[in-house]
Amino acid sequence: MKVKQYSVKVFEINIESQSSFLTFMDKNIIMLKHYLIYIRGEITPVIEEYLKSNDITYTTRLSLSDAKHQDLVLKQSDLKIIDEIVRSGRDIKVASDLLILNRVNSGAKLQVEGNLIITGVVDGMIFCNGDFMLVKTSSKAMIVFNGVEIDGSLLQNKFNKIIFNGDEIIVTPIEKEPKWA
Repeated sequence: MKVKQYSVKVFEINIESQSSFLTFMDKNIIMLKHYLIYIRGEITPVIEEYLKSNDITYTTRLSLSDAKHQDLVLKQSDLKIIDEIVRSGRDIKVASDLLILNRVNSGAKLQVEGNLIITGVVDGMIFCNGDFMLVKTSSKAMIVFNGVEIDGSLLQNKFNKIIFNGDEIIVTPIEKEPKWA
Protein backbone atom coordinates (compact mmCIF):
# COMPACT_ATOMS: atom_id res chain seq x y z
CA MET A 1 0.00 0.00 0.00
CA LYS A 2 1.21 3.49 -0.79
CA VAL A 3 -0.23 6.48 1.09
CA LYS A 4 0.27 10.17 0.38
CA GLN A 5 -1.00 13.14 2.32
CA TYR A 6 -1.93 16.43 0.67
CA SER A 7 -3.05 19.78 2.00
CA VAL A 8 -6.05 20.75 -0.09
CA LYS A 9 -7.61 24.19 -0.34
CA VAL A 10 -11.34 24.09 -1.00
CA PHE A 11 -13.77 26.69 -2.29
CA GLU A 12 -17.36 26.21 -1.18
CA ILE A 13 -19.90 27.55 -3.67
CA ASN A 14 -23.66 27.67 -3.07
CA ILE A 15 -25.55 27.65 -6.36
CA GLU A 16 -28.46 30.08 -6.21
CA SER A 17 -29.04 30.16 -9.95
CA GLN A 18 -27.39 28.62 -12.98
CA SER A 19 -26.65 32.01 -14.57
CA SER A 20 -25.04 33.55 -11.47
CA PHE A 21 -22.94 30.40 -10.97
CA LEU A 22 -21.70 30.41 -14.58
CA THR A 23 -20.98 34.16 -14.46
CA PHE A 24 -18.97 33.72 -11.24
CA MET A 25 -17.07 30.75 -12.66
CA ASP A 26 -16.22 32.62 -15.88
CA LYS A 27 -14.81 35.55 -13.89
CA ASN A 28 -12.73 33.30 -11.61
CA ILE A 29 -11.94 30.27 -13.77
CA ILE A 30 -8.15 30.79 -13.81
CA MET A 31 -7.94 30.73 -10.02
CA LEU A 32 -10.61 28.08 -9.40
CA LYS A 33 -9.00 25.52 -11.72
CA HIS A 34 -6.34 24.98 -9.05
CA TYR A 35 -8.71 24.17 -6.18
CA LEU A 36 -11.23 21.58 -5.16
CA ILE A 37 -14.69 23.09 -5.47
CA TYR A 38 -17.35 21.99 -2.97
CA ILE A 39 -20.69 22.68 -4.58
CA ARG A 40 -23.97 23.00 -2.72
CA GLY A 41 -27.20 23.29 -4.62
CA GLU A 42 -28.56 21.88 -7.85
CA ILE A 43 -26.00 20.95 -10.49
CA THR A 44 -27.93 21.24 -13.73
CA PRO A 45 -26.79 19.43 -16.90
CA VAL A 46 -25.48 22.78 -18.21
CA ILE A 47 -23.41 23.32 -15.05
CA GLU A 48 -22.15 19.74 -15.13
CA GLU A 49 -21.04 20.13 -18.76
CA TYR A 50 -19.36 23.47 -17.93
CA LEU A 51 -17.38 21.89 -15.06
CA LYS A 52 -16.37 18.92 -17.20
CA SER A 53 -15.36 20.99 -20.24
CA ASN A 54 -13.23 23.30 -18.06
CA ASP A 55 -11.63 20.40 -16.18
CA ILE A 56 -12.85 21.62 -12.78
CA THR A 57 -12.40 19.22 -9.85
CA TYR A 58 -15.49 19.33 -7.67
CA THR A 59 -17.50 17.40 -5.14
CA THR A 60 -20.99 17.62 -3.72
CA ARG A 61 -20.19 15.46 -0.71
CA LEU A 62 -17.94 16.99 1.88
CA SER A 63 -18.41 17.34 5.60
CA LEU A 64 -17.47 20.84 6.67
CA SER A 65 -18.83 22.17 9.91
CA ASP A 66 -19.09 25.94 10.16
CA ALA A 67 -18.00 25.80 13.83
CA LYS A 68 -14.88 23.79 12.96
CA HIS A 69 -14.13 26.13 10.06
CA GLN A 70 -14.47 29.16 12.34
CA ASP A 71 -12.07 27.60 14.87
CA LEU A 72 -9.57 27.01 12.07
CA VAL A 73 -9.83 30.63 10.90
CA LEU A 74 -9.22 31.85 14.44
CA LYS A 75 -6.20 29.55 14.87
CA GLN A 76 -4.69 30.71 11.59
CA SER A 77 -5.03 34.36 12.56
CA ASP A 78 -2.92 33.81 15.70
CA LEU A 79 0.71 34.90 15.64
CA LYS A 80 3.49 32.98 17.35
CA ILE A 81 6.73 34.88 18.04
CA ILE A 82 10.12 33.24 18.64
CA ASP A 83 12.81 35.60 19.94
CA GLU A 84 15.84 33.28 19.88
CA ILE A 85 18.15 31.53 17.44
CA VAL A 86 16.51 28.43 15.99
CA ARG A 87 19.34 25.96 16.42
CA SER A 88 20.28 22.85 14.48
CA GLY A 89 18.15 19.83 15.36
CA ARG A 90 15.02 21.83 16.26
CA ASP A 91 11.86 20.92 14.40
CA ILE A 92 9.21 23.60 14.94
CA LYS A 93 5.63 23.04 13.75
CA VAL A 94 3.22 25.98 13.87
CA ALA A 95 -0.42 25.98 12.76
CA SER A 96 -0.57 29.78 12.66
CA ASP A 97 1.52 32.74 11.48
CA LEU A 98 5.11 32.86 12.75
CA LEU A 99 7.55 35.70 13.38
CA ILE A 100 11.15 34.75 14.18
CA LEU A 101 13.27 37.60 15.52
CA ASN A 102 16.60 35.86 14.90
CA ARG A 103 18.33 33.43 12.54
CA VAL A 104 17.48 29.83 11.59
CA ASN A 105 20.60 27.65 11.66
CA SER A 106 21.48 24.86 9.27
CA GLY A 107 19.87 21.62 10.44
CA ALA A 108 16.81 23.40 11.89
CA LYS A 109 13.40 22.76 10.35
CA LEU A 110 10.28 24.97 10.35
CA GLN A 111 6.82 23.80 9.29
CA VAL A 112 4.41 26.74 9.20
CA GLU A 113 0.78 26.62 8.08
CA GLY A 114 0.36 30.41 8.12
CA ASN A 115 2.49 33.33 6.99
CA LEU A 116 6.17 33.61 7.96
CA ILE A 117 8.59 36.45 8.68
CA ILE A 118 12.19 35.80 9.74
CA THR A 119 14.39 38.79 10.59
CA GLY A 120 17.69 36.85 10.56
CA VAL A 121 19.42 34.75 7.93
CA VAL A 122 17.93 31.33 7.14
CA ASP A 123 20.33 28.40 6.69
CA GLY A 124 17.82 25.65 7.59
CA MET A 125 14.72 24.11 6.04
CA ILE A 126 11.39 25.93 5.78
CA PHE A 127 8.04 24.51 4.75
CA CYS A 128 5.45 27.31 4.61
CA ASN A 129 1.83 27.03 3.44
CA GLY A 130 0.77 30.64 4.03
CA ASP A 131 0.03 33.47 1.63
CA PHE A 132 3.43 35.13 2.08
CA MET A 133 6.93 34.85 3.52
CA LEU A 134 9.58 37.48 4.21
CA VAL A 135 13.00 35.80 4.48
CA LYS A 136 16.70 36.22 3.84
CA THR A 137 18.36 32.95 2.94
CA SER A 138 21.85 31.65 2.40
CA SER A 139 22.96 29.04 -0.11
CA LYS A 140 22.44 26.37 2.60
CA ALA A 141 18.71 27.05 2.96
CA MET A 142 15.91 24.91 1.56
CA ILE A 143 12.62 26.75 1.11
CA VAL A 144 9.38 24.98 0.20
CA PHE A 145 6.45 27.36 -0.23
CA ASN A 146 2.96 25.92 -0.76
CA GLY A 147 4.48 22.62 -1.88
CA VAL A 148 6.95 24.15 -4.36
CA GLU A 149 10.68 24.24 -3.68
CA ILE A 150 12.01 27.75 -4.34
CA ASP A 151 15.21 27.83 -6.37
CA GLY A 152 17.87 29.40 -4.13
CA SER A 153 19.29 31.40 -7.04
CA LEU A 154 16.01 33.39 -7.14
CA LEU A 155 16.51 34.55 -3.56
CA GLN A 156 19.78 36.44 -4.24
CA ASN A 157 20.99 36.47 -0.60
CA LYS A 158 18.70 39.45 0.15
CA PHE A 159 15.44 39.83 1.97
CA ASN A 160 12.74 38.48 -0.28
CA LYS A 161 9.00 38.77 -0.27
CA ILE A 162 7.51 35.50 -1.47
CA ILE A 163 3.79 35.51 -2.12
CA PHE A 164 1.20 33.05 -3.35
CA ASN A 165 -1.53 34.78 -5.33
CA GLY A 166 -3.66 31.67 -5.81
CA ASP A 167 -2.23 30.98 -9.26
CA GLU A 168 1.53 31.40 -8.96
CA ILE A 169 4.37 32.04 -6.54
CA ILE A 170 6.08 35.41 -6.92
CA VAL A 171 9.54 36.12 -5.46
CA THR A 172 10.43 39.82 -5.11
CA PRO A 173 13.80 40.93 -3.69
CA ILE A 174 13.49 43.82 -1.26
CA GLU A 175 16.00 46.40 -2.47
CA LYS A 176 16.38 48.27 0.84
CA GLU A 177 17.28 45.95 3.71
CA PRO A 178 14.78 46.31 6.59
CA LYS A 179 16.11 47.70 9.86
CA TRP A 180 14.53 45.75 12.68
CA ALA A 181 14.07 47.64 15.95
